[in-house]
Amino acid sequence: MADFRKGAGRLPKLIALTLATLLLAALIVGCATVTPRPEISESQVKKTLDAARFSGAELKSPYEFYSAEFYYQRAIAERSQGNLATARKNLQKAYEMARTAYENARKFRKAK
Repeated sequence: MADFRKGAGRLPKLIALTLATLLLAALIVGCATVTPRPEISESQVKKTLDAARFSGAELKSPYEFYSAEFYYQRAIAERSQGNLATARKNLQKAYEMARTAYENARKFRKAK
């Protein structure tokens, strides 16, 4: 009598290998589509701070404006000490706070 179960052990291994390959391919494709956050330069932050200052953010949105200035100064200090990763984070935070200050000042001006 022939044993038909002889090849039956290969099927689960084949399915597991196929699933592992598909999972690996999905991970590679999924990770490849993540877009990196653009780098913010010191000049961009400075221009945004100047725009916020000109729009009156010092009076209309002081927390955000002075926070942006603080993070900008910290970024410059961290960069001069060679802490580039921390400097980039501080620049990003300064840019976000300066934009918020600028937008708040513009909203306040329109509300009048």
